[in-house]
Amino acid sequence: MEQVFAVMLVWLLAAAWIFLLVNWAITGEVSAAEAALGSTVALLLALASAQRAFPQVVPFSLATLGGGAIALPLLRAYLNRAAHAQMDAELIERACLAYEFDPKNYGALINLAEVCYKNGLLEQAVHHLECAIQQAPIMAANEKRRLRMWQDELQHHRKQGYTPCLNCGARAAVGAVRCSRCGHLLLPLLVQGRWVPRRLAHAAVKVWAIAVAGGALSLFWREQLMGLSALVAILTTLGATLGLIVWVVRKS
Repeated sequence: MEQVFAVMLVWLLAAAWIFLLVNWAITGEVSAAEAALGSTVALLLALASAQRAFPQVVPFSLATLGGGAIALPLLRAYLNRAAHAQMDAELIERACLAYEFDPKNYGALINLAEVCYKNGLLEQAVHHLECAIQQAPIMAANEKRRLRMWQDELQHHRKQGYTPCLNCGARAAVGAVRCSRCGHLLLPLLVQGRWVPRRLAHAAVKVWAIAVAGGALSLFWREQLMGLSALVAILTTLGATLGLIVWVVRKS
């Protein structure tokens, strides 16, 4: 009875996997190929569990699909945050270019301050907000109140005293928008620097499918073969799995 319940749970998790992947393929969060690959693996695990294809197939499937059911929403949330960071980087890049064209551009300074604060760059946010207030001291009553709050927050914040360039490693002044060594804009790199590229995050579905296939095949060889033959087959399978994972990550 316990085995029947476990197999039913595997099928339920597989169905949830397939539903989520198809839904994300429709909304464009994963490609159709990625959705098909993940759905195929989930279906194969469910069929293998029902037919007892190899020993420990049911716990293996439960661990794989259950772990994936936890990891997939986390991956989706990560991709959403990464997309927001991309939009912030584009916004701050436009603001940096506008500021370079006219260092007294009040709107560009406000945009720089707001995006910096949103992304945890408190020192840069305070600096640009101070510069904005200097351009319009009479009309900036709300900005002055916000500046006082940010300054109070900065007192309890660890200060770096510089803006790092994530392209070449140079240290620029807090108020700098472009690196004097390599010429890259500093703030867009800082906004995006915490995020793995979206294409690499998308590769997680492929890596998951390859790892599952390699693990299942290794368990199958362990049961069907004996002695040195089993060891060679398992090591070959694991080596091929690792090679495929590295290839997918590098290609991404």
